[in-house]
Amino acid sequence: MGVLLQHSSGYGGLDNTPLARPGYYNEIMNVVYERDFLPEITNNQINERITACTQMVQILKAPEVPDWRSYQINQEMVPAQITANSICLYIDQAAYQSIKIDKLTIRWACERWAQWEAKFLEATYEKYVKAQREWVLTAMMLEADPRNKGNRSGQYANINLGARGNPVVVNKDNLLVQFALMQQVLMEHLAWKQGEMFMVVPVHLRPVLIQSRLADASFTGSCAPCSVAIDGMWSHPISGFNLIETIHLPGIIESDGRLCFYIIAGNKEAFAYAADVIEGRIMENPKTFGLEYQMLSVWGGKMLYPERVAVAYWTFEI
Repeated sequence: MGVLLQHSSGYGGLDNTPLARPGYYNEIMNVVYERDFLPEITNNQINERITACTQMVQILKAPEVPDWRSYQINQEMVPAQITANSICLYIDQAAYQSIKIDKLTIRWACERWAQWEAKFLEATYEKYVKAQREWVLTAMMLEADPRNKGNRSGQYANINLGARGNPVVVNKDNLLVQFALMQQVLMEHLAWKQGEMFMVVPVHLRPVLIQSRLADASFTGSCAPCSVAIDGMWSHPISGFNLIETIHLPGIIESDGRLCFYIIAGNKEAFAYAADVIEGRIMENPKTFGLEYQMLSVWGGKMLYPERVAVAYWTFEI
């Protein structure tokens, strides 16, 4: 790779900057691990590093304990074996990123590396999490237990969570009731575990939230709308859910023009997910006056407990 003229920063070109060092893509993943909300809504208890597509990783599910049985005098007991189920998660998804960096941009980056790197990491982070969030949220929505979504949800099929063509209209007056119904559906499946429940909502819910009692600091227990650590996460639970706002939930415009969104709630142990960037390199492009930074990412996911995820279909009335 050709050496460019020396710049005031001390770097002679991108091939002499940290970007060219082996494993620089870990800097991008560090930002992801620090800020992305996916680790807050997925089971990521995987002890091995993701290194390749087609990799198999194992996750240990909680042992299943049988129900109690009626006892009779002198009855011969039938033992039930408790097994710890090991689930294999297949890393079967892959995508690449090829970022063209023009010669003039290279000069600017080498002269002001700290500023350029900060902007570069932010931009690559945004594109990476967009793709990952959309994939995970769609998989959760599709693989949730059928009893936990639709107009006949719940143990007795008597809870309306909304469905295509018949969304639940959510406003400031019934918002808390809708949160409680999602909570009820999950509790009926014994999926509720305090501190590990989440709900992902679109940013379009914010105008309704602002008008509801949830905007009252004395009611919520905090006046801070969001956590500064995790993107989109509220600093306090609502109805026991760790609330996350995002622009990455599937939205649909119904035939009557109403904008509707799928709302996903559940226990973070329900869906297993693992991902990483496994390769990064600087390459010359003979057709342009510049270089390309190329990355390869791989990931996979699997629903472990479908009954621990509930899906609503809401439209908002302001």
